[in-house]
Amino acid sequence: MNLEPGRVAGMVKKAVANEGHIVCHKTLGTDTPAICAGFANHPRGRVASLALRLARAGVLRIVPAQPDQESGS
Repeated sequence: MNLEPGRVAGMVKKAVANEGHIVCHKTLGTDTPAICAGFANHPRGRVASLALRLARAGVLRIVPAQPDQESGS
């Protein structure tokens, strides 16, 4: 994606502060939006995200997504 400098850092900061997550850009606007793998692997993101914590606790199930690799997104 073509993002402004500092945009990703700001998105991570906001998601961490809200116990949220970042949606994968390749799944935006689809019927199956997914948590961004980069955020799920981020040292602060994976700990702060309520959804990821619930998945680790077994309350939610993680289903790896395979977004269309040729979408150009």
